[in-house]
Amino acid sequence: MIGGHGSLATEHPIKTIGSFWPYATTLYDYIHRAMPLNAPQSLTPDEVYSLVAWLLHHNSIIPADMIIDAQTLPAVKMPNRGGFVPDPRPDVPGH
Repeated sequence: MIGGHGSLATEHPIKTIGSFWPYATTLYDYIHRAMPLNAPQSLTPDEVYSLVAWLLHHNSIIPADMIIDAQTLPAVKMPNRGGFVPDPRPDVPGH
């Protein structure tokens, strides 16, 4: 979940939070719904935000003292945010 910076264009890309994920809010959603593995959805919102902040900091995306909450999380600019494009196929609903 940590590392992989600059590896996406290499022969062996490492897809992590810091190299691949386009939105920080996806990280919150994943942790909130799926963690911990033995008791999904048992973490409080504050615990989830703390884990998200820790992961974002250790991926060098936010400073250690940044407060992550419902207001600040959507504003976090992920390194690969521009790496995803809408699906142009006409048979895909919503496009």
